[in-house]
Amino acid sequence: MKYINVAKANCKNCYKCLKVCPVKSIKYSDNHVEVLEDGCILCGRCIRNCPQKAKTLIHDISFVKDLLEDTSRKTVAALAPSYISSFGKENRYKIVSALKRLGFDGVEETAVGAHAVTKEYARILEEGKMDNMLTTCCPSVVFLVQKYFPELTDRLAPVISPMEAHGEMVKNKWGERTDVVFFAPCISKIEEARIAEHQYVDGVVTFKQLASWFDAEGIVIGDMEEGRFGNENTDSSIYPIFEGIITDVRKNLAPESTVEDRYTFMSIQGTKDLIEFLQEMRAGHIHNCFVETSACYGSCINGPEKSDQTYRPISTSLEVMRYIKSNKSACEPDTEGLDLKWNIRPKPVCEDIPDEATIRAILAQIGKTSPDHELNCGSCGYRTCRDKAIAVYQKKAELYMCLPYMSQISETLANVTLSVSPDYIIAVDKELKVRECNLAAQKLFGMRRNEIVGRPVDDFLDPVDFAVAIGEQTSQPQRKVNYNMRGIIVNQTIVYIPDQDIAVGFLQDITRTELESDYLTKMKMETMEMAQNVIDKQMTVAQEIASLLGETTAETKVTLTKLKDLIIYEGRETDEKSMH
Repeated sequence: MKYINVAKANCKNCYKCLKVCPVKSIKYSDNHVEVLEDGCILCGRCIRNCPQKAKTLIHDISFVKDLLEDTSRKTVAALAPSYISSFGKENRYKIVSALKRLGFDGVEETAVGAHAVTKEYARILEEGKMDNMLTTCCPSVVFLVQKYFPELTDRLAPVISPMEAHGEMVKNKWGERTDVVFFAPCISKIEEARIAEHQYVDGVVTFKQLASWFDAEGIVIGDMEEGRFGNENTDSSIYPIFEGIITDVRKNLAPESTVEDRYTFMSIQGTKDLIEFLQEMRAGHIHNCFVETSACYGSCINGPEKSDQTYRPISTSLEVMRYIKSNKSACEPDTEGLDLKWNIRPKPVCEDIPDEATIRAILAQIGKTSPDHELNCGSCGYRTCRDKAIAVYQKKAELYMCLPYMSQISETLANVTLSVSPDYIIAVDKELKVRECNLAAQKLFGMRRNEIVGRPVDDFLDPVDFAVAIGEQTSQPQRKVNYNMRGIIVNQTIVYIPDQDIAVGFLQDITRTELESDYLTKMKMETMEMAQNVIDKQMTVAQEIASLLGETTAETKVTLTKLKDLIIYEGRETDEKSMH
């Protein structure tokens, strides 16, 4: 069943969840992660440690609210002993009234169920039949052993958890028509209740969900009157802190008991230490131990779904211990007749493991052609390069999640780019000294890199733009600069990089372009001058021709006029002679 949702838009490829997931039950593809349900032990570390809050619990508690609406049945709230770390010891009795305001018919402390479990642990230890015995109060630990150390399942105490034990007690006390809702800081308790053999608990609500529920109903715990729990106090309230179970078991051993002569009592918190412990136990190095186990550092008071997300395992433990010591009314609850047996079966996760040749081939694709190249830095989230290669084979990881390899590729590409770039590139620090330069710049200055780096930039270039960029912490736009001493003209852009507090100059050589431009301009001017001269000469010739044409035209006009007059005169004279 899926309990953890990943918001793809918020997942930022940081691999933080992979780093903290103790069993690597997370798949990375398409730039986001997905929790693999079959292998997940529901420790909640991926939710708690996600810096982008991309992971959230999927658990609808509307069915619990529906239970409260059914007046034909009773509904009892069972509070895990760690509730004090989420809601405060000063609100111990006020939370009773707050829960009843929500509609619960009764409110009880699950510490009484813890006491029943303690008695059963003590009985089994007295029998002395088990080599090592691991507590089974934390379902994430049970899931870890069942799935990843199945051969050690018989080392788990065959005892149901305090949650289930208390659920059985409530149903025995309140009758069959009673629903039990358990409140805890755990995600794994939801799954434990769902798959439990006896189904003593009908629903689970996390402390964080309970706090939101109170807010939605306008209930402020501090403003409530003090109520009364439906059961008596017990010293087993110490369960949720480091060595709490061990302390309670010791207290319930007979004075003449020799249990501690045979068994070494120890407490292991956190999945990392648990896995190392289980590996050694599997190898046969650990015997005769009674082990208090918790998947959470700080034990249950630091569960992933506590309402207050601050991590204060020491001070919170002190608060719980002092609260228990001040609780003078602790009594011995009746645990007779309870069926506490839990037949825990292995549920191994089946994973396809590649052969050595396949692993080496995968590693070779990212430049790790020999074991010497395997840095095992863990930046990808996996403990070793081989583990990551196996995950790639299993399609749980992508090949290029290797940060050193990608950094090397980026550095190589950057170096190649700098080397082949025709532009002059020079980086200057806040003291206006050269930090780096490319090959083109080295050729321009006629020096090697080691002769340039560390020297003042004004030994080579005008430092003004660099100084302004660093002083004002802002990039300077492109402008044309003429470096006469270098015989070059450049388009100069200064980029300020705040993380390193340096200014990087990009100088594009435009000398040839500028010279060609000047030559073309000169040619244009000369051509224009020549054209103007031709025009002037043409105008002079035209004017001279026009003048000559004007004189000829006048003479022609006079001659033609005389010729016309002559013809006309001669015609008249002939006519007169004819008349006579």
